[in-house]
Amino acid sequence: MYAVLLRAHIGLAVLALPLTLGWAAFVVTASAGSGRSSRLVYVGALASTGLTGVTGLIAAFAGGFAAMAFPWIGFVAVVGHGVAGARSRREMVADRKSAAIVAAALQVLLLLVAYAVMTAKPL
Repeated sequence: MYAVLLRAHIGLAVLALPLTLGWAAFVVTASAGSGRSSRLVYVGALASTGLTGVTGLIAAFAGGFAAMAFPWIGFVAVVGHGVAGARSRREMVADRKSAAIVAAALQVLLLLVAYAVMTAKPL
């Protein structure tokens, strides 16, 4: 059971990063508002990141990692990613492109830092 959760967690994390990069690319290249394809990428990025967090939390408790820092780092990354994603989308709709780019860059940065920490396992 733990092995399946871990594979699901890793697979969703691998999916979340390119979707978030895709959303950031839409933010950088888009004009005012957003189209249907950008909404799909946005929802995919947020959904895959959220599911990564849920499977990671379950795997942490199943694998005995609950007392370590991994669940907290993941929690900060997932919540921060969601908040920054909502902010970037709101700024895109309001046609404030520079603020949307900053929020999308924060999303990417949060995922990259969490990915680096989780793969290096220093804690």
